[in-house]
Amino acid sequence: MWGRLHSLLGSRYRPIAMLVLGSMLAGISESGVLALLAQVATALVAGASHAHIELGPIDTTQPVSTLLVVGFGLAVVRLGLQVMISIVPARIAGDVQMELRTGLFDSFSRSSWDVQSKDRDGHLQEVLTSQVTQATSGVLEAAAMVAAGVTFLVLVAAAFALSVSAALIVMTAATGLFLLLQPLSRFGNRRARELSGASLRYAGGVNEAVRVAEETRVFGVEAAQRKRIGDLIRTARDLFVHIQGVSRLVRGIYQSLIYVLIMLALAALYWSGAGQIASLGAVVLLLIRAGTYGQQTQAAYQSVRQALPFLERVEEAQVRYGASPTPAGSRPLPAVRSLAFEHVDFAYEPDRPVLSDVDFEIAREEAIGMVGPSGVGKSTIVQILLGLREPTSGRYLINGVPASEFTRDEWHARIAYVPQEPRLLHASVADNIRFLRDVDDEAVERAARLAGIHDLIARWPAGYQTIVGPRADAVSGGQQQRICLARALAGRPQVLVLDEPTSALDPHSERLIQDSLLALKHELTLFVVAHRLSTLDICERVMVILDGKIEAFGTLDRLRLDSAYYRSAAAVAAEASGTGT
Repeated sequence: MWGRLHSLLGSRYRPIAMLVLGSMLAGISESGVLALLAQVATALVAGASHAHIELGPIDTTQPVSTLLVVGFGLAVVRLGLQVMISIVPARIAGDVQMELRTGLFDSFSRSSWDVQSKDRDGHLQEVLTSQVTQATSGVLEAAAMVAAGVTFLVLVAAAFALSVSAALIVMTAATGLFLLLQPLSRFGNRRARELSGASLRYAGGVNEAVRVAEETRVFGVEAAQRKRIGDLIRTARDLFVHIQGVSRLVRGIYQSLIYVLIMLALAALYWSGAGQIASLGAVVLLLIRAGTYGQQTQAAYQSVRQALPFLERVEEAQVRYGASPTPAGSRPLPAVRSLAFEHVDFAYEPDRPVLSDVDFEIAREEAIGMVGPSGVGKSTIVQILLGLREPTSGRYLINGVPASEFTRDEWHARIAYVPQEPRLLHASVADNIRFLRDVDDEAVERAARLAGIHDLIARWPAGYQTIVGPRADAVSGGQQQRICLARALAGRPQVLVLDEPTSALDPHSERLIQDSLLALKHELTLFVVAHRLSTLDICERVMVILDGKIEAFGTLDRLRLDSAYYRSAAAVAAEASGTGT
């Protein structure tokens, strides 16, 4: 526990030192106020104009008016110190929260696609939100524990100055209570760990439910979906109840028993016959306040322990992302002249190969198509081409050099991609085409024209400022795909990879995009994955992928002779076209 807290708080020496010093001074101020309160009250009851103060090294008799002024001043000082004691922990916790979220997302964004693609829907969002929030609450409670603990020690020390026996009883008993309540603390810690996992499962379930909301309604399984999410909610609820119940039980037990112990301490004072009535009153006030701070310390400690599993979950995620960084070379990348796979194999699991001995070379400004049934490795080839995955064996070469040797930034500046499923930001059309890059308005419009969507955008009331994206009004699937094509073209790439670029388009829109790609053929290298054979009309060569291998690779005329799969697919396409389906 202390090691993890030190990793978060240890480097913040200045704010922690301010917190400790402020808590110490606040405790001293409060001790003074309580001692003066008891003495002044006793003097007022007795009708005396002076009061005798005896507190540690202080032994003096002063007018009541002077003591009232001093007490008022100490109260004001404590008020100012409380402001600092309140702000410093909040600032520490805020900084920790920012660092946790920044560090986690930075590690995620730098991790390999292999690691990113294995995350369940909603996992990163849940860790970045509620898990970090719970971990941050532990930091806040740790700071509160420091402040309350220091104040507790100061008040007990002041009580020692008035009555060693009474303060010693309370101090010893408080330590004993702390140890006595450890089993409950450990129980709460275990439940907090379970709640951390349950929260991740709940977030993943909700994310999936939102993603398949349309299918859920069409298949009429809303009740089953409600039950599924309800079970996740109930599990999290039960664990939350356990944690909160234990936390409040610990606080209640500590607070009740500390008052019992204070009464025992006062009984010891009474039986010893020590102290005047004023000193006795001061001891009572100091011990009561010390008991309150002791209870706050115990409660903060319990909260810190319950927050640690959430912190561990954040740290585990960051370590997992950081353990698999995206490879980054150092060589500058000149103009892309060729792309080649040299005997490439790939497997997601050792005994389940996806690609076997894939070997080809693509020349600059060549348009290459790729066809094959689903699940034969086409997407894996695309991911290796894009630099998202590394071959298990063999080499991926750019200009005859292993792709991993080139700097990532220069490679990203030279390649673009249009996925089969368009994904838009919740932002304007212009910002979706820019896609977080420094692209001017002229380049945005040029890309939209090339993608065959400029005229449509121009007819919208807000034009390029129209908001699109998930759950937004406005655009059809085909329009989204053309916006994504414009996004790919906006950076003037040298290599363009298209995964089913016309799957959601009507014949007219498909022809517009094909005309645009034909116009671009002499500016970039095209790699097109297609199920519609009409999309391949712009390609000089086409490779047929079957069972993770290249079955044939050549011109369309050559494929009609060499590839049984291509002949069958062409026949089916011709029949569908002839029947109008």
